[in-house]
Amino acid sequence: MLMSAFRSGEPMNIVIALLAAAFLVFCVIPLHEFAHAWAADKQGDDTPRLAGRLTLNPIAHVDPIGGIMIALIGFGWGKPTPVDPRQFKNQRWGEVLVAAAGPAINLLMGFLFLLIETVFLHIGAINGSILQVAVATFFQYAATISIFLAVLNLLPIPMFDGWHILEGFLPNGSKAKEWVWRNQRMLMIAIVILLFSGVLSYPVQFLSQFVLHFFGWLTALPFGG
Repeated sequence: MLMSAFRSGEPMNIVIALLAAAFLVFCVIPLHEFAHAWAADKQGDDTPRLAGRLTLNPIAHVDPIGGIMIALIGFGWGKPTPVDPRQFKNQRWGEVLVAAAGPAINLLMGFLFLLIETVFLHIGAINGSILQVAVATFFQYAATISIFLAVLNLLPIPMFDGWHILEGFLPNGSKAKEWVWRNQRMLMIAIVILLFSGVLSYPVQFLSQFVLHFFGWLTALPFGG
């Protein structure tokens, strides 16, 4: 999405895309990590609180390299939220809830961004104005990246929240769990290669576009869309 803005050569699109990326780095990703911390705290784990992560202050959650990656390629990360599953009230389902909290807040933000975009597109008083186009484009970009990050994080593979969700449904002592943890480093390297080669990005983009269009349809319903 960011690269397409640069390829368009339109200064306004480039500025808006960069602003949207900065908004996600300092707002959406911190909310993602805060959601993990909040869910862990509710499950009885005070590790995030003691680490200073139970806060909406973006500085506590922003990873400099991950933030730069979002600005450059639209894919990045925040500082991982430290948790101790041994302190969860229910270790098995507690981990599922904590892992799901991050992608869930990203999906919610994506939906809200599209709703704001739709509202601005239906304000007759500013119809066709630069303000209307700029605001709508900003929230379209923000929604696209937010939903992309949610879908990416829901992949049931190591390195992402989706794997921790899947773990909750696997029986204790599962051979799949043991094999993944034994080969975690190798798998993480392979996943990074697949992401940067585009092999993994295409299915994630396809699923992201499906969610984006579905949310767009839902937000348009109140306006007769």
